Amino acid sequence: MNELIKRFIDESVALELNIGDLYQQFSAKFPGDYEFWWKLSIEEMNHAALIESINDIFLSENELPLESLEEQNQSLQKMNVFIRQHIEEFKIESPNRENAFQLAFEIENSIGESHFELFMTSKTNSVLVRIMQKLNGDDINHARRMTKYMIDNGICFSENSSGNIMKI
Repeated sequence: MNELIKRFIDESVALELNIGDLYQQFSAKFPGDYEFWWKLSIEEMNHAALIESINDIFLSENELPLESLEEQNQSLQKMNVFIRQHIEEFKIESPNRENAFQLAFEIENSIGESHFELFMTSKTNSVLVRIMQKLNGDDINHARRMTKYMIDNGICFSENSSGNIMKI
């Protein structure tokens, strides 16, 4: 097994699980938004399961653009650390509702960009690429749903903010 690909898979699964954990935490801290956060959390957990289930495809297709994979691994590792730090911080001091939504919105947009960049150079006929493109679409959909939810519920946010999120 290519060690670089294995690390990429592991970090990708961890990222989806970490985001799911963050959203579960938000569902508990914001009872008025419980259903919204819980649903997103479940979707993130499903993304992790999807990535794990296609492990053999990752390895057998050998279609990942390996030249950018190391950079993507480093970005995923940084994002995982960033999210886990926020999970731990929020156990001690809860974010306000607006900050929670802003952080989640920025995470979703950053992840979507990351998925897109990696697979833009991949073969378009690949099962793997189609699955990752679906994940990218889900990331974009999550960000759109967050925007709509925030607008519908009068939650202040900035679609162009980059104050809380690290660039990956």
